[in-house]
Amino acid sequence: MATAKEVKVGVIVNGTKPGARDVLYQLCEFAQGHPNLRLLFEKRTGVLIGRSGVSECELAQKSDLLLVAGGDGSLIDVVDSVFPSQVPILGVNIGSLGFLTAVAESEVDKILPYLSAKDLLLSPRLVLETVFHRANGKTQFIPCALNDIVVMRTNISRLARIRVEVGDYLVTEYVCDGLIVATPTGSTAYSLAAGGPILSPDADSIVLTPICPHTLTNRALVVGTDQAVRIRIVKQPGVPPPGVQFDGRPGGNLRTHEWLEIKPAKAKVQLAYLPHSDFYRVLRQKLKWSGASV
Repeated sequence: MATAKEVKVGVIVNGTKPGARDVLYQLCEFAQGHPNLRLLFEKRTGVLIGRSGVSECELAQKSDLLLVAGGDGSLIDVVDSVFPSQVPILGVNIGSLGFLTAVAESEVDKILPYLSAKDLLLSPRLVLETVFHRANGKTQFIPCALNDIVVMRTNISRLARIRVEVGDYLVTEYVCDGLIVATPTGSTAYSLAAGGPILSPDADSIVLTPICPHTLTNRALVVGTDQAVRIRIVKQPGVPPPGVQFDGRPGGNLRTHEWLEIKPAKAKVQLAYLPHSDFYRVLRQKLKWSGASV
């Protein structure tokens, strides 16, 4: 009988999560029953159990798959570190909600046979890249936002005026607390909380969701990915420039005469799930949907 091909699994665990060390010990214990599985560790992860480790980028280069234990935020942080690597990333949820993670920590033992057989469902995810055009003529390139890009007012008492263009066309000038530019993956995050729609992960679309717009008829808008989205700030005397965040990471302030140019990156992120995974079942479970036939 032929020996199964070695599968190298890079393990990254959010050590601040309760139970993180337990998940690691479970992985190591269960992996012993699958001789072709070789576990590699990220530096801080290895420290938790007294094993050597490497950086996340080096781990992505050496592994056939990355296993990230934490919440959705932990997985997004890893994506930001290793992008544009095409190594599949599988999430184990030891956080709270967990839309992106594949399994709960109580199911760790169930995933190893699938890892050993490389029997996984890959879900390519659109990510956004941004060119931040500064007032001094310089540009800053932000290569990856898996969830969203958020422009948010910094003045408590004054709304922002945000001009949005898609391709050569003006969409509108939002008077609002802020604006979320979300991917299909990010449509179940901040955008959803702000009243935006849920998109299927494989949708080739972007969502523009205003946050608390002054004009009640301003609603979330779904646009295609064939044209860039440009965001500018309309000058208001005495109003400080709004802040910008990329997947929750601070990106500075967006001032008058500056603009963001946002479009899909050429590379996608490969999220991994078990073969029977079903996005709509996840929605029913996480959002507590119910009905006569469910």
